[in-house]
Amino acid sequence: MNAPGDLGLPLYHRVAGELELAITAGSLRTGDRLPSVRQLCQQHGVSASTVTLAYRHLENRALVEARPKSGYFVAPHRQPLPEPQIDTRMGRAGFVTADDLTREFLYGSDDPLAAPSFCPMPARELLPEAKLRHLMARMNRLHPEYASRYQITGSAALRQEVARRSVGAGVRLRPEEIILTNGGTEAVFLALRSAAKAGDTIAIESPSYWMLLEIIRSLGMRSIEIPTHPREGISVEALDLATQTPGAVKACVVIPNFHNPLGSLMPVASKRRLVALAAERGFTLVETDIYGETYFGDERPPVLKSFDTQDDVILCSAFTKTVAPGYRVGWLAPGRHFKTAQSHKFHTSITGSMLQQEVLAEFIRDGGYDHHMRRLRAALKLQSQQMADAVARHFPVGCRLSRPQGGFMLWIELPPQVDSRKVFEQARAEHIGCAPGATFSCSTRFDHFLRVHYGEPWTPKLDAHLRRLGQIVAEQAA
Repeated sequence: MNAPGDLGLPLYHRVAGELELAITAGSLRTGDRLPSVRQLCQQHGVSASTVTLAYRHLENRALVEARPKSGYFVAPHRQPLPEPQIDTRMGRAGFVTADDLTREFLYGSDDPLAAPSFCPMPARELLPEAKLRHLMARMNRLHPEYASRYQITGSAALRQEVARRSVGAGVRLRPEEIILTNGGTEAVFLALRSAAKAGDTIAIESPSYWMLLEIIRSLGMRSIEIPTHPREGISVEALDLATQTPGAVKACVVIPNFHNPLGSLMPVASKRRLVALAAERGFTLVETDIYGETYFGDERPPVLKSFDTQDDVILCSAFTKTVAPGYRVGWLAPGRHFKTAQSHKFHTSITGSMLQQEVLAEFIRDGGYDHHMRRLRAALKLQSQQMADAVARHFPVGCRLSRPQGGFMLWIELPPQVDSRKVFEQARAEHIGCAPGATFSCSTRFDHFLRVHYGEPWTPKLDAHLRRLGQIVAEQAA
């Protein structure tokens, strides 16, 4: 939602925005009486017509209701949609094939008019651009040599800061066991190359992040999809069944903290069982924790590697979703696979940008990162509520919706007759960012699902686009 002082919005939108923030944050609750038109006029220094337009805007969004001769009140909260149902079918091991739909989604992600955007990341106004720009200029002045040479192991300062912060995730890493990468995608790529070879079978969550499917395909590996719960993550029981034959699975890739696209968070007990199962069956866990810092609760959830006693969990992460997407800085802690991963890194891209890495190190060291993440988590929590409420208002009967506890994504189950490919094609033509469920699996089981993200502050344009997206779904369902 735009701040009340945002001069890019009509005046009544700014008045309505302040009231909406109080309602969605819980300061104003269902049935509470709202300030009178006269009170708001005095408070904001605006006309009665402006306040009336603000209240009408909130009425249209089902946040406020007018009661004759009594004034305006907070409307009853709409019941949340039921959660998507888990598909318990076990996939079969097979090679991933290229999908034109994935290419279409990838190339459409640069649409500057899309709202929400196609890529799940925070809006620019939620990122620390000004602070990073200042640090970049300062670093350029102090170290002009960074543009003239590179260091194979990357920034020692950044590896030190990553190691220091790892304690908060429940694991103790040493700077020398961390490899800096060009984004999170390269981290996962190097992890899989280090843990398996062409022809090996990789267990993945179902649904699974579409880029992971592309990585597995490019490496000539096979995948087997494991049922995954929209709230609690991968089914350890199903993975147990899939790995009973020795060597059936060489590695398993998971996003235990705020999964993409489900937003699920594995309970601590399930994390322990998963790590123990991997150690017992002899397969490597590749853990992506790129969303771990975006928790909505009071505590950062622990990573799988915090329960690793065999040094066989490869932990991957990046700053591309929370601080600076364009910097393309990620990292991995490969454990016992370190030498292999280091060799693959050298033969893949040698090293990364020293300048960006040093800027991020300074940003973390001076406290800027912690301050930024507190603000970002608060914004994402509010925006997730606003997006979920919009889906409940605008989508047809029969839809289901995930309830993430962090991250950026909402996973929407549409009526079974709806083809998310057709919904995506129509939405893309109208600059509405979403991702068809078909891109998150090698099967057809998620063809009637959509992923949307809530990384952007709520605006009237976003609300209008979600309303139109709901209409497109309803037209397909009819």
